[in-house]
Amino acid sequence: MKRWLSLLFYEFKYAFLGIRKHLLLTISAISCMIVSLFLIGLFLLIGLHVDHFATNVQHDMSIHVVLDQEVDDQETIQQIEKEIDSVSNVDSIEFSDKDQELELMIQEKGEAFSLYRGEDNPLSHAFFVTVKDSSKIDQTANKIEELEGVSSVAYGGSSVRDLIDLMDVARKVGYALAVLLLILSLYLIYNTIKTTIYSRQEEIAIMRQVGASNAFIRIPFEIQGVLIGGIGALFPCLLLAFGYPKIYEQMNGVLFSHLFSLIEPTQVFWTVGICVVISGLLIGILASLLAVGKTLRGNR
Repeated sequence: MKRWLSLLFYEFKYAFLGIRKHLLLTISAISCMIVSLFLIGLFLLIGLHVDHFATNVQHDMSIHVVLDQEVDDQETIQQIEKEIDSVSNVDSIEFSDKDQELELMIQEKGEAFSLYRGEDNPLSHAFFVTVKDSSKIDQTANKIEELEGVSSVAYGGSSVRDLIDLMDVARKVGYALAVLLLILSLYLIYNTIKTTIYSRQEEIAIMRQVGASNAFIRIPFEIQGVLIGGIGALFPCLLLAFGYPKIYEQMNGVLFSHLFSLIEPTQVFWTVGICVVISGLLIGILASLLAVGKTLRGNR
């Protein structure tokens, strides 16, 4: 046990020694990792919220189906409801009589419309139709509008969907940029490890002469790569842990409306934070494995 601890101490000691000898190169690699992982975390955060917003929009999006003024008997209303229900993509139907329609208009437009309460109500009966797939709401609304007894249809959410589509495009572009930066990070860590190996060629040659195994020689360099990746992931995680809850608190958990409710900070931290840490460690270990494998084979 003591021997293993001594070997572990040696490996970490020389990993830190390599970092110290090439401090500027290491700082450059860590800085690039921080920027890359910050962007990865940011666009992952945006992606999570785009999916969250889309789900909320789909649940809340409905078609307002206004019936013809002369449609007033229960039998005709039920027949129209059956025909609407038979349209594909319709999930549920809720009837709204003209009195309820007037109350909704009063809430939306103001108390001036309260004068129309009672027999003077000029509105028609209506239905609120929710759909299964919000991306097909246009086609569904057009089919319902063609039914006999339907005066007009209206549905909110088209602008919301456009915004979500725009955010989705931004997320994809952001992921592409972040991947490019991660490749740059991989290259910088690779060069950092390779430079460290070249600076210790004589020492490595002596180790080989006294019978040191390849694993013993390469482990400090692999530790160095993991440390660079881990340190690079630390700062974005701290920013996420302390920054996002403050934003969430300042905005009361809502971006614009209830459709754009923000995800709980705890859920965001564990989802995004873990992805950022794993990405940093994987990039670090991959870069060090590539550098060590290629350089040590070349120096045999």
